[in-house]
Amino acid sequence: MPGTSQKIYLCTIFDLYDRFPVGYALSKRNDVALVNAALAAAWQREPDSHAMLHSDRRFQFTRADFLQELKEHGMSQSMSRVSRCIDNGPMEGWQGLIKEMRVVLYPNVNSYEDMEEAFKATIEYYINYDPQERFNGKTAGQVRREAKDNPENIISYPIKQDKRYKNFWKKIDEKKNQLA
Repeated sequence: MPGTSQKIYLCTIFDLYDRFPVGYALSKRNDVALVNAALAAAWQREPDSHAMLHSDRRFQFTRADFLQELKEHGMSQSMSRVSRCIDNGPMEGWQGLIKEMRVVLYPNVNSYEDMEEAFKATIEYYINYDPQERFNGKTAGQVRREAKDNPENIISYPIKQDKRYKNFWKKIDEKKNQLA
């Protein structure tokens, strides 16, 4: 937090289809309890979900208890490749966006409690009031409601190719060609 040595950690379970934060948790520590709280929030909101959970390789996501809990909920897991943080690009980008939005919407926070409330309000703002170019001006919340109200006619929203990803894969292809 600005002006202090305190930190706040955000763990989010994120749906790539509608860029909707299905569950999240905030904490003073980046630990197992934070991840468990985010998962519990996601399962409370979407109890019948059997989606794939993608994560990085931090210890919170590789524990036997965590993997067993995913299995009990009928979920599978994918993980980022070693040294390929680009695999988490959508999540990292969203987390950065939320942090930037929080600074704009709630610049004057003076305590951990203020910061926690500011992040919660920012996420609600994102869900309900932040129009997305990718969704033709709809919010993540609108797209999610439309998909849930009419699951037989889910609209496809193509992901615009980011130059960073194109350049990343171009370099990979060049390296492969050099080895061939």
